[in-house]
Amino acid sequence: MKKGNVSARKVACRAVFALGCFVFIQLVGERGARAESPRKVAGFEALGALGYGVSVGAGDKYEPYGVMVGLDLGYTLPFGLRIGVDASHGFGRRIEQTSSTGEVVTTEAGSSACGGSVGYDHLLWSSFRLRGAIDTGLIGFWTSTDRGPFPGLAWYYGPKVALIWQYSVFELGLQSKYWVTTADHGVFQVGLVSGVRF
Repeated sequence: MKKGNVSARKVACRAVFALGCFVFIQLVGERGARAESPRKVAGFEALGALGYGVSVGAGDKYEPYGVMVGLDLGYTLPFGLRIGVDASHGFGRRIEQTSSTGEVVTTEAGSSACGGSVGYDHLLWSSFRLRGAIDTGLIGFWTSTDRGPFPGLAWYYGPKVALIWQYSVFELGLQSKYWVTTADHGVFQVGLVSGVRF
C-alpha cells in the first residue's frame, strides 16, 4: 500500500513537471513569435457565421437545418489554445404534401443549438490561421405540422475546421463542422465566418 502511494506520487510529480515544461516552452515560443509577427494572437474574438447545414445518416426528409446563422465568442491564449461558446439557428425548410385523402399538409422544420468548443489556432502564414476544434452542446429541433409541433432535443459533439484570414482586428474565413448527435442523424455544416478580435 505504502509502495503504491510512493509510485503514484512519483507519477503525479512527473506529470506536473512535464506539464510545466510544456507550458514554459509554449510561452517562450509565443514570445518569439510575437516579436516576429505584428498580428495579435491572444485575446477575445467575436465571429458571426452564415452557412448551410444538412442531416446525415437517417435521411430526414424534413431537414431542420438548411440556412444557418450563428455567433461564436472565444478567447485564445498566447500559445494558440482557444476556448469558446457558440449558438446557432437553422431555418430548416417548409414542405407541402398532399395526403391520400387529398388534404394538403404543410410541414415546417427548424433547429437551434448552443454549446462550447476547445481548439487550437495554428499560424500558416502571416495573416492566415488554421483552426481545429471540438464542439459539444445541446441542439433542439422541431417539426411542426397542421396537427401540432413535434419537438426534439439531442446532445451533439464533433470536429470543426476553419481557415481564417486576419487583417488588423478584422477576420474572415471558411468553416466546416460535422456533429454526431444522440438523435438518429448527424449534421454537416459549411459556411462563412466573419468578425473581430479585440
